[in-house]
Amino acid sequence: MNDQPLDIIQFSNQDARDRRLLRKFVDFHWQHYEKDPAFVPLLDYEYLGFKLLGITGFFEPQNLFFRHSVMTFFLAQRGDTVVGRCNAFVNHNHNQRWGDKVGFFGQFESIDDQEVTNALLDAAAAWLKSQGMTAMRGPQNLPVNEATPGLLVQGFETRPVIYYQYNKPCYEKLLNDYGMKVVKRVKSWEVPVDRPMEEKLERVGKKVIEHYGVTIETWDQRPLAERKQEMLEVYNDAWNDNWGYVPFTREEFFRNVDDMQLIMEKGLFLFVYVKGELAAFFGGVPNICERLVPLSWCRRCELLRAGKMLLTRNRIKGFRLGYMGVKQKYRRLGLDGVMLWKQKIYSQQKGYEYCDFGWVLEDNVLVIRVGESMQDSRLSKVYAVMEKELA
Repeated sequence: MNDQPLDIIQFSNQDARDRRLLRKFVDFHWQHYEKDPAFVPLLDYEYLGFKLLGITGFFEPQNLFFRHSVMTFFLAQRGDTVVGRCNAFVNHNHNQRWGDKVGFFGQFESIDDQEVTNALLDAAAAWLKSQGMTAMRGPQNLPVNEATPGLLVQGFETRPVIYYQYNKPCYEKLLNDYGMKVVKRVKSWEVPVDRPMEEKLERVGKKVIEHYGVTIETWDQRPLAERKQEMLEVYNDAWNDNWGYVPFTREEFFRNVDDMQLIMEKGLFLFVYVKGELAAFFGGVPNICERLVPLSWCRRCELLRAGKMLLTRNRIKGFRLGYMGVKQKYRRLGLDGVMLWKQKIYSQQKGYEYCDFGWVLEDNVLVIRVGESMQDSRLSKVYAVMEKELA
């Protein structure tokens, strides 16, 4: 196959031809990871949509992301065989927020072949440069602000977790040899929740509640519309200064919360008030990857896989703690400890066995201390966000 010339096909998401190529784009990860049990793909509908079920895919032009972003796609082929893929995009909201001209690449997959990687990323870089960008960063998959950014470089043996992408170990060398440099690392921890409650956590939690007039509510104590507005308010305040964070638009955030209702465990969400004022929220979602493992006898039976996930989600043993924030004016009060204590009580009552705590930027010292302080926690996954200047 290496004797055949390498072709890079560029396309968009607008017409029938594009849709056929997007199907090949998605098909490639099924082929690429066919014999790799560590790879648990999202449902194809997440990428391509499903009109009958009212699902808008990440790649469809109706996706709200494309109201402030432009994207193009690339397939690498030798003859009729796909050997790699990626997309490239400009997120205007990102560049407006940070005052830079950074473009992104994502959904990167390649056989272990430097020529393929170089050709794909050269094509992505050329397109980003044509859009006025001066640097290329990634991999950044969709949905932005939900999918963990970067390349998995540690933790290949750990369990799959929702929105934590898995990639081949060879990618780190392929991207390094292309000239990409690490600009930031992102970490997560796996924490057993079936251990006895830490005495210090409970003792300090009670003191914080009494001293600061803290009250705690669960998801159902207020209407959905109010909860969505509260989460957006906290997110965009708490995360505002985090490296690379792009504030959610109201419509995008509300759509994400609406979509989350399908898999949500409402008892895993807590809303914290200090003397009646919203201060923080803390939330987790069941790790549906446990129930999304492809069926051995019919790997691409997506309706059956979706049905299995929905009908057996009460058997899920772990959750991803990825929705959290403390408003800046309420930091360093110990509210994170209060929320950990209360959520551990609930998760133990529900019979959960583990929690994934992430993703955390490598220089976020306060949150890293929280992760490391949890009983029997272990560093689970490390991702590297990489960048290259566009000469």
